[in-house]
Order: sequence, then C-alpha cells, then structure tokens
Amino acid sequence: MDIANKDGMFFLPPPVTSALDALEEKGYEAYAVGGCVRDLCRGVTPHDYDITTSATPEEVEACFSGRRIIETGIKHGTVTAIIDGEPLEITTYRTDGEYLDGRHPESVTFSSEINDDLSRRDFTINAMAYSPRRGLRDPFGGREDIEKKLVRCVGEPDLRFGEDGLRIMRALRFASSLGFEIEGETAASIHRNRRLLRLVSAERIYAEYKRLITGVFAARILTEFRDVMFTVMPELECLEGDEYENAVAAADKAGCDVITRTALLLGREENLPALRRLKPDGRTYSSVAAVLRHINGAFETDDVSLRRLLGGVSYENARRIVDARRARGLMTEDEAARVTANLNEMEARGECVNVRMLAVTGRELMELGVPEGARVGEILSRLLEEVITCRAENDKAELIKFAKAMREAQGD
Repeated sequence: MDIANKDGMFFLPPPVTSALDALEEKGYEAYAVGGCVRDLCRGVTPHDYDITTSATPEEVEACFSGRRIIETGIKHGTVTAIIDGEPLEITTYRTDGEYLDGRHPESVTFSSEINDDLSRRDFTINAMAYSPRRGLRDPFGGREDIEKKLVRCVGEPDLRFGEDGLRIMRALRFASSLGFEIEGETAASIHRNRRLLRLVSAERIYAEYKRLITGVFAARILTEFRDVMFTVMPELECLEGDEYENAVAAADKAGCDVITRTALLLGREENLPALRRLKPDGRTYSSVAAVLRHINGAFETDDVSLRRLLGGVSYENARRIVDARRARGLMTEDEAARVTANLNEMEARGECVNVRMLAVTGRELMELGVPEGARVGEILSRLLEEVITCRAENDKAELIKFAKAMREAQGD
C-alpha cells in the first residue's frame, strides 16, 4: 500500500516539503527524486530523500539564504541545505556528457526539463520524481515495473552499463534486496558487459556486494549471475563440482550477516584472496578469516572448548561460527540454539577467556620476582588454562598462589 493520504498524495517529511515549497515559491520546479520515490511507491518509508530542481546551484543557494548551505558537489549541480536540522541534497536537473572512464561523465549540462534528468538515471524504478504540487513524474514506467517486480534499465541497457559499470552490481543488489527479477534485456546486457566491472574501484564494488550478499533473495541472484561474481571474485570460479552451488545454498540458510554469508560463500581459507581484492575494512576481513578457520572439520561445544575458542575469537564471531556450521548442516538447529544460548550466558557472566581478563597481570607477576619476558607469558597462559578448566577461580589471591607454586616447581 502506498504511503499516501486520502487524495493519493505521498506523505513527505516536513523538512522535504519545506525545501520543495521554498523552491516552488521562487518559481522553480522541485521534486523528491530517485530511491525515496521508489520506496514510497513500494509503501516503504524512505531512509533519506534527494531533491531535484530546475533552479541552478546559485539559485538554490539564494532560495535558502540564511540557512546553512554546504556546497557538496556544486560542480555537478548539488547543494546540501540544512533544513530543520536535516541535510538535504538538492541537485539541478542535468544531462551528462560522455563517460570516457566507464564511471563518470566528463561533463554535466544543467537543464530546465525534469525528463532530461530522469532519462540519465540507471533503472526505471529509480527514474521517478514526486512533488505534492505536480504529482508523480514517471516517464519510463518505473511504477509499473515496481508492480511487476522488475529491475529494468532506462533506455538501452548496453549504453547505461557502458556509462557506469557499477550499475551492474547495483542491478544485482536491487534484485537481491527487493526480491525483483532483472528484466530480460537488462539481464542479457549484464552478462554481456560484466567485464566493465574491472574499471570500477574495489571499494565501490564492495559497497554494493555487502548489500547484495545480505539480501533476502541473494541466493537466486548469486546463482543466476555467477559469471558476474566470478568477474569480481575470480577465486570463486575455482570451486569444484557443486561447491559453488553448495556454498550459495549454505549462505542462504545463514542469517543475513555479511561476515557469515561471505565466509560461507568463500567456503575455505584458501579463497580469502577473493575477499581481499574487494578491499573490505580490516575488521570485516579478519572476522571472515576467523569464521572460516572454524567452519570446517571438528568443533567441540563443551564449556571448556568454547572458552578456548573465545580466547581467539570474539563472542560475535563465535556466534557466527555456530550459525555458519548450522547452515552447512554440521550442527543441528537444536545444537546451534543450545551453543548460542551458552555463549550468550558466558558473555553475560563476563567469563574469563583470555589473559587480558585474568585477575592478575604480568606486571604483578614481575613484582613477585618472575623475570620479565617469555616466562611471564608462560605463567599467564598456564593460569588462564587453570581458570578455563575450572581448576582455579579468577581471583587475584588464588592466582598469585598458583603462580608462586609454578615458580617453585620450576625453581625460579
């Protein structure tokens, strides 16, 4: 159902209507545009709103004189106005020049026609504009494609993807997250032009990949467009036999978490270079690597084994390991639920699982006369083992007593 009032008009937040009114009252056209209109037509409240207008950047600034203005991308026609504390990007209608690098137009030309601006956009579902005064502008059938659940290029697909190769990943991401099909000619063009992704920065591809892999309908897209995935992550092409299909199926059974699903898609540690080439942040990479180390082979789930596991991975990653093993059929649903609940209880109790959590420190051991260096680490590790196996409480006095006994036994 549309987020609309009884007259069929969409509800827009007050800052957006204020901005549209300010431009319209000066004689300019102004619309909410793009993804926010797509979401409104789907009956989903948008996370953010963009505005397009016939006013030039200088005219936009004049309309909002007295308000805070950020010249975000004024060279390309975008001004950010802060309205009631909300930043709104306001961009002049424009047409793009030639795309010589497969990503960015060499120039932009401002226009006075909304259709010129909408015609340069990627997909019909993103090429709609809405104004409370002027209604919905939908020259390419975006609303109908939403009803049909289709991702379709605006105009000729080869031209759209030739302008910006990242649109290939965006198409896959929209299909995965929205549950849409990719229209036939658009899909054929994606297969044909997938190598254009080699012109796109790894960081931009990864930003789309994250949203693709976590989509509810990711499995269908990963399967149908495996050639695109092999283009951006060529190591996956080396998966043998049914390995790729099995990896996709396992990822589909896991929760919608980028780390868990990526680990399952990669399948084994040798395929980590496929993720590294996408240049994720260090924390994501190390987390995927940690999960991969534990989703194959034996895995003990008794309390002592879990504490040892937690000495090397975070609670969050331990839960991901359990979810990944469940998704691969290496743990039953009941076993996974039990182990996850146990991990949650351990975390809530603040159980000691690494030397940093011991009630005694290395400095305190040196004050007892333990020589600085490897011997301190050795005793701390032994104390941790005593605590993990419940042979000692994580209590300073008790651990110091244990440490003294260890020194005496070693003749320190």
